[in-house]
Amino acid sequence: MMGTRTQLKSAAALLTVLLLAGCAGKSPRVDFYVLSADVSPVTGVAGSCSSQAISVGPVSWPRYLDQPRIVTRAGTNRLEASEFNRWGGSLEDDFVRTTIENLSGLLQSELVVNYRRSSHYAPAYRVEMDVLRFDGQLGGDVVLEVKWSVIAEATGKIVLVTTSSIQKVTSGPDYEALVNASSMALAQLSEELAVQLAQLCAAE
Repeated sequence: MMGTRTQLKSAAALLTVLLLAGCAGKSPRVDFYVLSADVSPVTGVAGSCSSQAISVGPVSWPRYLDQPRIVTRAGTNRLEASEFNRWGGSLEDDFVRTTIENLSGLLQSELVVNYRRSSHYAPAYRVEMDVLRFDGQLGGDVVLEVKWSVIAEATGKIVLVTTSSIQKVTSGPDYEALVNASSMALAQLSEELAVQLAQLCAAE
């Protein structure tokens, strides 16, 4: 009788271990996101810089954004970084890439390039950006604040300095809606950049 009970206890213990091992083996899914280019026609901009190269970057970041996890606002002074919702690579590189795509479409120019690859293009202007904030609340707003400068490459002088503060409403409570709103905020920043660059190119 005692032997039967011992065997039953051993079998129950083994079953528990197997169940726990099975649960431990199923990791939660990690979703990865990228920013997307999104441009709309802006009057007086298209073609203004078609013969002048523009380089974009470098971009400086707050330390809290320098990570693969997507950061959201959980309160006025509290941030949350999601383990299971991440950027599909470097957010800085994605930010620069998307800005270049947006500006290329807005200016209708193939000469908008990454500053790291600009040596062969002899750019007329370089756009440098200092991102002060780029985050939002799930189901709330995304806020993008950027101080940016336009530098004349021939002289190295800053010809324009300004700050853009942009706010976009998310379309839903999930991370996909948050990233979509982030892309729209970057699209608006790109339009503001394009307007100023077009004026500079037209004055050449």
